[in-house]
Amino acid sequence: VSTQSTGNPLNQVAVYGYLNTGVHMLHPTTDSTVVGECKSGKFEGFDQMNTQLVLNVRDVVLGCDEPEPHQAIDGSLLGAALLRALCYCNVTNKAVKSGHTLHTRILVIKGSPDGRGQYMTIMNAIFAAQKNKIAIESVVLGEESTYLEQASEITGGTYLRVSDHSALTQYLLSVFLMSIEFRKTFNIPPPNKVDFRAACQCHGTMLDTGFVCSVCMTVYCSFRAICQSCNAHFKLRTAVKKVKKTAGKRKLENGKS
Repeated sequence: VSTQSTGNPLNQVAVYGYLNTGVHMLHPTTDSTVVGECKSGKFEGFDQMNTQLVLNVRDVVLGCDEPEPHQAIDGSLLGAALLRALCYCNVTNKAVKSGHTLHTRILVIKGSPDGRGQYMTIMNAIFAAQKNKIAIESVVLGEESTYLEQASEITGGTYLRVSDHSALTQYLLSVFLMSIEFRKTFNIPPPNKVDFRAACQCHGTMLDTGFVCSVCMTVYCSFRAICQSCNAHFKLRTAVKKVKKTAGKRKLENGKS
């Protein structure tokens, strides 16, 4: 965060933390009780910012409670965090003076697996970011994330999976600190082949063909009479076989009628 702020005096950084219980804003905050120290030539404001950020992370981790069984959420709230970040970007862009433009982007550091129940929320956030020309960049610490692969590919960001967690700082400084335009001239890890198939709501499986709710566009691998997302009701139409009646009398085997 400090390195991003020192690149340009006009740079702004906001940090959100997301769990399976909620999304929390870690920086900037209105709490000004932390006092920074100027040591080893370090700017006092950066020390105050880093200290406040660490304290906020600690408070969020210590203050989170296990959700009730009926409130349990599949995976962390990545979709909600993306929407909060997009709202912050929108408010910040509107506050900029006329004649100035902010080049906003979102960096997601993810260590939890994808939650199959958040597919629609994440996709809505991805298309909203694409419309507002906000790049979503992704750093995955665990297993591959299909959602973030699609997010980075659609919005023009960079997707990177870091298997060695001790090298996370090096990747953040060498790849994601520079702007997207400058990365074209550097040798960065090549992107993976992105799977753009849709994931079903019920199992999270990538599908070639499936059933789509006509109201909210939720995808299922099998027919559902009631949509789990919008509670729309549907009926499966079955083909009715029509039997044609032939005119005339039935002939018997002995030739008599």
